[in-house]
Amino acid sequence: MFQVPRRPKPATVELHSISGVRLCLALLVLCLLLPGCAFPGSVKPTVKIGLSAPFEGRYRDLGYEVLRAVRLAVGQRNRVGGIDGRYLVEFVALNDFDEPDEAVLQAQKMGVDPGVLGVLGGWSAATARAAVPVYDRLGVAFLSPPVDFSLPQPSVPGDPDFEPAYREVSGGAAPGPAAIWAYESANRLLDALDLAASSEGRPTRPGVLKALSR
Repeated sequence: MFQVPRRPKPATVELHSISGVRLCLALLVLCLLLPGCAFPGSVKPTVKIGLSAPFEGRYRDLGYEVLRAVRLAVGQRNRVGGIDGRYLVEFVALNDFDEPDEAVLQAQKMGVDPGVLGVLGGWSAATARAAVPVYDRLGVAFLSPPVDFSLPQPSVPGDPDFEPAYREVSGGAAPGPAAIWAYESANRLLDALDLAASSEGRPTRPGVLKALSR
C-alpha cells in the first residue's frame, strides 16, 4: 500500500534553526574574545614599535636616516605576514630634537600608548641617559645604540641585501652606520615581538622584554 511521506513538523524545524543561530552567535562571541582571531579577508590586528629621533634641527639628517631604515624593516616584516602571522606592525615616530628633555617627553608619550611594545632611540649619549630610566619605569623595551651617533662614525659593513633596499627608499643614498644599526635593531625588536606572540599567545610589553633578554 502506497503511503505519503510525512512532512517534518514545523516546530522541530524552528527548534533546529534557533539552535543553529545560537551556535553561530556563540562562535562569533568566542572569536571576538580570542586574541588575533579574524575572519577570512578581514584586517589583522596591529601592534606598534616606536622610534624617537631628531627630525628637526641640527641632527635631522640622522633622524631621517634611521627613520627610513626602521620603516624598511617594518614594511618587510608586514609583507611576509607580520608578527606570528597574526599581527601587522604599525610604526610610531616622534621627534626628540636629540635633546634630553624632549627625549624624556617622547618616552612618556610612547608609554601612554599601550600598543607600543618597544622603542628605538637615544642617538646621542645625553638623550639615551635621559630616556632609559623613563622606559624602565614604564616597562617598555628600549633599544639604544652603544655609540653616540651625533658624532662622526667610521663606515661599517652591513647586510649586503640591506643596502640596495635602503637605496631604493633613500633616493640612492647609501646607508650610514646609524641606518645599519637601526635596521638590525628594528629586526631584533620585531623578532622579540614574534617570539612573545608565539610563546604567550599575544605580544605584550613584559613578553617582549623577556624575549629580548634571551
